[in-house]
Amino acid sequence: MSSHDGSTPSSDPSTAQSSQPSISMSSGSRGRTDLAWGHCREAPELSVGCKKTKLVCLYCAKVFVGYDINQFKQHLAKVKGEVEQCRKCPPDVRHQMLLNLKGNAETKKKVKEMQADFNPFNAQ
Repeated sequence: MSSHDGSTPSSDPSTAQSSQPSISMSSGSRGRTDLAWGHCREAPELSVGCKKTKLVCLYCAKVFVGYDINQFKQHLAKVKGEVEQCRKCPPDVRHQMLLNLKGNAETKKKVKEMQADFNPFNAQ
C-alpha cells in the first residue's frame, strides 16, 4: 500500500543543499569561524609558487596576498588606511563588518585590562 504525498525525495535535511557559501578549509588551517570568510575565497590557483595565502573578494574580485582575515574585514567595512576599500560591498555586509571590527577592538581592550589586573609582576 503506497501513496504519493507529493513530497520530494530530497526533503531530508542532511541531503538538502544550503544557500550559504561553502567554506573550504585546507589541511593546515584553523577553524574558519569569522563572518568575513563567507565573503571571500582562497585562491590556490593564484598561489602557485607562492607560500602566502591569496584571498579574493567575492564582490569586487580584488586579490589579497598575505593578508589576514581582519584586514579583509577592513576592506569590506571600507575602513580607511591599511587596505583598499571595497566599492561593491553591500551596505548590510559593510555594517556587519564594522560592528564586528568594533566588537573585536572592545574585546582586545578588555583582555588587556584583565591581563594588567592579574599580572603578578605589574609594578604599582
